[in-house]
Amino acid sequence: MNRERLKGIFIGMAAACLICGAIATVHASIGTYQINATYSNVKIYVEGKLIDPRDANGVYVEPFIVNGTTYLPVRAVSEALGYDVEWDGDTRSVYVGKPPEYVRNAPQPDTSGDGLKEWLDEKGLELAGVFREFFGEDVKVNMAAEDSKLVLEISKSTDPGLPFEERARRETEFVQSMIGMEGDYQQMLELIRADIGRKGITMTVRHYFNDALVYMQELS
Repeated sequence: MNRERLKGIFIGMAAACLICGAIATVHASIGTYQINATYSNVKIYVEGKLIDPRDANGVYVEPFIVNGTTYLPVRAVSEALGYDVEWDGDTRSVYVGKPPEYVRNAPQPDTSGDGLKEWLDEKGLELAGVFREFFGEDVKVNMAAEDSKLVLEISKSTDPGLPFEERARRETEFVQSMIGMEGDYQQMLELIRADIGRKGITMTVRHYFNDALVYMQELS
């Protein structure tokens, strides 16, 4: 069985979130870099008035120079020009003045409930089909929302008339197919959280073979 097919559904689940994030992206870079910054007591004047640049917590933020470019604290400068400044941690965006129209008109996350049941109604069948493709068409997949918890149960049964050696072989194959799945399930949970817009969702995963619990994981 190809685990990449299973991973593909996790990536697909995040497509909507990624598309929304890409609409306003011209060029972006994420990482940690070492820079040589020059601090030389750079002063900022707005309309002839010297401003005292400070962050949202009131801490002084000194401008600096890197490779000939002077970097100024956006909040201090924008507010001195009369603009409100808002930081969107989910999209890692700074809004000076009004945010873009697509941000202001975007549907708001469900705050009346966790939205998990609605998410399962929309995408549960597709996800269950992928699990069956990965673990075998004879598996049963059950997904249910219990408040803010997703309970995923995957069960596999064999013909009781099979020789013991064959049943043992199939059980071993089923268990081996779960090796290394912990990271995939955690990725799945994170993408569901992003898709729904709720960070408090948790997940319980249970795998059964011939009605016996052979694997269980609690993800939070």
